[in-house]
Formats: sequence, C-alpha cells, structure tokens
Amino acid sequence: MEVSIKKTKLNEVEDLLAIQKEVFAEDYALYEDNDSTPVNETEAKLIENIERFFHYTILSGNAIIGAIDIRPLDENRLRLSKLFLRNEFQNKRLGSKIIKLMESEFPLIKDWSLYTPYLNKRNHHFYEKLGYIKIGEVQVTEKLQLFKYEKKYKIIYVFLLFYKSCL
Repeated sequence: MEVSIKKTKLNEVEDLLAIQKEVFAEDYALYEDNDSTPVNETEAKLIENIERFFHYTILSGNAIIGAIDIRPLDENRLRLSKLFLRNEFQNKRLGSKIIKLMESEFPLIKDWSLYTPYLNKRNHHFYEKLGYIKIGEVQVTEKLQLFKYEKKYKIIYVFLLFYKSCL
C-alpha cells in the first residue's frame, strides 16, 4: 500500500480532528489526561498548529488517513509532536514509510526527538526499530508518564545525503 504526505490544508481540519479523536481515544481512556490529549484538541488549536508548525496530511491515494505534526526546537533539531493513522491503516507497515517520508522533507536535520506513553510497547518497538533511543522519562499527570526518544544522525550521514543529491 502506497502512502504520501503533503502540507496540511485548512479545509482538512475537520477530517483530521475526527481521525485524531478515533486514534487517541484508547490513550485518553487509559491516562485520563484532559489537558494534553489530542482527543480534546479544538479546531482553533489545530488551525493554529497548522499555521505555526510543520503539519503534514498522510494520504493513501486521495484519502486522508492521518497526519504528522513536527515542531522545531532550533535550526538543527525537530520534535515529532504527533503522528497518527486511522485505526484500519495501523499495523500494515506504513509507519516506517511515513517516517522516511517525513525525514526526507528535512534532509539536513540531524537530531529528532519525540515523546510516547510509557505503556505503549508497540510505539517503543516501532521507534527503536527506526533508530530512536530512549533517553528519559517525564511524568505528565498521576497516570501519564511519557518516554522521551531521540534519533541523531552522524555528520557523515548528512554529508552522504548532500552528496547523493548532487549526483
């Protein structure tokens, strides 16, 4: 199954909010985190995030199946704030393709980070398989603890990407 990413348009907000609510409902029930859960994100907040950060819609053909929200930490580091796919598109080996597409949008970035819930073993395995390393933990609420992951590319890798693009 092929997937693609493109910059999110404001007319996609309603669809993306519906997918977000579906995808993050289980985490919301488990952690009861009212303040930071994507389940409670408003249309206005999503629009603000689309306009302020790097926000991509994930497509299968012409169908919207998810999104990626990326936040700059500085000129050399980005944080994957949110990555989600409709439930029926999960566990189909699309995540690795999407991460590669995302990273290819920022070929000079050498340092990526993200947070994921401590009980989500599937996410831990997925990100570790892609080269992310757990570097810390953050207690958000009494029930919600997040693991922080980082992926750092060595300078030689960035040079190879640059060299390859010049050929």
